[in-house]
Amino acid sequence: MRMARWAVALGMSVGLAGLSGAADWSQFRGAAGNGVAEAVALPMEWATDRNLAWKAKLPGSGWAQPVVVGKTLFIASAVGESSITPKNFITGVMDPRSRGGKSEGPPDVRIQWQLSAMDAETGKLQWTKTVAAGKPKFGIHPSNSYATETPAADAKRVAAFFGATGTLAMFDHSGKELWKKELGAYPTTAEFGSGSSPVLIDETVIVQLFNETKAELLAFDATTGAEKWKVSREKPGTSWATPVIWRTAKRSEVIALGRGMVTAHDPATGKELWRLNGVESSFSSSAAVSPDYLCFGNSGPGSSGQLFAIKAGATGDITLQKGEKSNAGVAWLKTAAGPGMASPIAANGLLYVLNNSGLSCYDLATGEQKYRERLPKARTIAACPVLADGRLLIVDEAGTAFQVKVGTSFEVLNTSKLEDTFWASPAVTESAIYLRGLETLYCIRKSS
Repeated sequence: MRMARWAVALGMSVGLAGLSGAADWSQFRGAAGNGVAEAVALPMEWATDRNLAWKAKLPGSGWAQPVVVGKTLFIASAVGESSITPKNFITGVMDPRSRGGKSEGPPDVRIQWQLSAMDAETGKLQWTKTVAAGKPKFGIHPSNSYATETPAADAKRVAAFFGATGTLAMFDHSGKELWKKELGAYPTTAEFGSGSSPVLIDETVIVQLFNETKAELLAFDATTGAEKWKVSREKPGTSWATPVIWRTAKRSEVIALGRGMVTAHDPATGKELWRLNGVESSFSSSAAVSPDYLCFGNSGPGSSGQLFAIKAGATGDITLQKGEKSNAGVAWLKTAAGPGMASPIAANGLLYVLNNSGLSCYDLATGEQKYRERLPKARTIAACPVLADGRLLIVDEAGTAFQVKVGTSFEVLNTSKLEDTFWASPAVTESAIYLRGLETLYCIRKSS
């Protein structure tokens, strides 16, 4: 059962789109890739008859988060037979295909991997483009999807990546294909499937291919698709985390979380800035970033539940020696504290970590735990939380949305409910929340 739980621990994360507006949610976890929405005014509660501006049927299924730039919303989907529609956690674990931690191989179905544009105000479909088509090369866990990677957009274009086919494509906002790359499809741990999404930063698209065949971090010119640089790790190993851009007072770093090792790279050249070995297990969540600290961890099988905080300005090999909890590059290490599927959030000197249905709060500088509480009656939480309008928005897979007070004391301010299955992370703009269910997209906005 523990292996089955880890099997569905799939990273739902993406990178940074540098040319989008402050109110846009242009990648997974927002324009800054940190899960924090600035200057927003969101409703405290919603239901099918309250503050639900619209809902729209999607072309297919997937766990890719919607992204919003201006008045346009982009979303990725896998279109095919109903057998490829992902299941919730319990149903997925009980499915015979997941028994023993290995799928039965790829389904004998034809899939269209599509990118769609919608009007963010009304939900009206503007266009749909098929990025790739055919039968999948590898199977996935029943709770994962064939479209888990979130697009990354800026004011001019949108990048879509599908790990199941290895296809990376760039489009302008009218749906015109600008270029396409075939990076290859590769096996993942026990065929759990893929989940790492592209990053857009400074006219560069960054893709992380960490699987059982290879471990490569690649950068492409956003305008032409030409390869800018590639970094290959010594050993392959699956990771579902998306690279994140860590911006500090000194520099920007591309953070790559992989099996056994975390590395930081110069976004312009790929040059390694620092590395941390001795990381147990692989990553199903991405890192939390703040100007002074980078935090990451995991809680997979064979892991002690590590949670690391790295100091800004770290250089070289910062691997902890046996018995160490800190050094010149590592601020602190805690065990039995690692996140589950949902990525942590760092803000205002605090770190918030979700593991299953429990929420913990830590002091960013010291690692001191402020609280560890269970969200009442929460189901599995795969979607990453969002910090917005002075509170944490946490959505479980059954559609219960918890709004939790920000700070060192735990308080659930309100809950809302929509009947659907939610693993995709929320997208938040100035006045709206977008939630993706199995095959439906919901727009939540304060009623006028």
